[in-house]
Amino acid sequence: MIGKPEWFTYKIFGWGIMPKTWQGFAYVFVSMIIAGIIILAPMATIVKMWAFGIFVGAIFLDALHIMTQLQSYHDERQNYHQLIIEKNVSFAAACAVIGVILLQTYQNRDLLGTDQIPFDISLGIVLGIMLIVKVLSTLYVKMKL
Repeated sequence: MIGKPEWFTYKIFGWGIMPKTWQGFAYVFVSMIIAGIIILAPMATIVKMWAFGIFVGAIFLDALHIMTQLQSYHDERQNYHQLIIEKNVSFAAACAVIGVILLQTYQNRDLLGTDQIPFDISLGIVLGIMLIVKVLSTLYVKMKL
């Protein structure tokens, strides 16, 4: 890919990566310039949308690649801290989804006992996907040990 993991580090606030070397800052700066050129270029709107979408997709894939390689460029303590952060965020996200499901169920309690679900089904799907990823990740790690 284009960017290198040694140019970046874990983000302190939010998710993802942030530059830590001049090369990382240059990568971000050049990416912003290219995005600006695409946005301001005198071309048809549909062409501009496709070009911008392809560019953002490429940057997104590059960032994912960098993120998957990042742990090999940090010491064990930094990786451990990042794992604790990610675990806490995942737990908070699951609690938030369950909380919204409970709130919606309470708000739509008159639907209980009918054939309708009293909460937005997409919340249940998200919770199910989170559970599947947790189980598969746990199995994967146990097989590796």
